[in-house]
Amino acid sequence: MVPVFPRWTWLWVLLLPMVAGSVNVTALLFLRHGGITHLTGVTTEAAAGVGRHDAALLAHAALVICLYCLGCAASGYVHRLPRWVPTGRASVLLACEACLIAVAADKDLSRLSSLACLALAMGLQNGLTTVVSGALLRTSHLTGMFTDAAVAVGQSLGGLNWDRRRVGLCVTVIAGFLAGGVLAAAGFTTAGLSILWFPATVAGVVAAATLGLSIRHAARAQSP
Repeated sequence: MVPVFPRWTWLWVLLLPMVAGSVNVTALLFLRHGGITHLTGVTTEAAAGVGRHDAALLAHAALVICLYCLGCAASGYVHRLPRWVPTGRASVLLACEACLIAVAADKDLSRLSSLACLALAMGLQNGLTTVVSGALLRTSHLTGMFTDAAVAVGQSLGGLNWDRRRVGLCVTVIAGFLAGGVLAAAGFTTAGLSILWFPATVAGVVAAATLGLSIRHAARAQSP
C-alpha cells in the first residue's frame, strides 16, 4: 500500500511529469531521439550500437546514460534530509534542472549539446523525486505507473483489495506526462526548439514553490 504522503507532494506528482513529457516529445521531434527520460530505450540503443559495430550510435547512448546517471548521483549527494520533506536543497536541484532545460533551448547549441543538457536535467529530476519519496514516485518514465495501474485493475476485477491511492498517483503522473507531451508537440510546429522554455518555466515554478514550502516547513518545525 502507498503511504499517506503530504499534500504538497501532488505539486511534484502533476507538474514534474509534465516537464518530462515535454522534454521527451521535444527530443523526439527535434533531436530525433526519444530516449531522454528513460534508459531502457537508451540501453537498447547502446546494445544495437555494439551489435552493429556502430560507434556513433554507441557513443550517443553512452552520453545520455552517463549524464543521466550523473544527474541522479548529484541529487543523491545533495539531498540528504528525511523523506517527504520540501527543502531548500530540493529547490536548488529543481532550479538547476530548469536552467539546463533553458540552455538546451538555445538554437546555437549543437544537437548533441542540447541532448546532453536534457539528459542531465532529467537525471536531476528523477534522482530527486526518488530520494524524496523513497523510490515511490517516478516522474520521468511511465512503465512502472502503467504496470501498477493495470495490476490494480486486475486485482479489482478479481475481487481483491486494490490500492486506490497508488492508482490515483499513477493516473496523475500519466496525465501530467501526456499533457506535457501534447503541449510540446502542439507548440513545436511554430516554436521549434524554443518550446523547451515551457518545461523550463514549469520546472522553475516548481523550484520556487518548493522553496516557499521549505521555508514554511522550517518555520513550523521551529515553532513551539
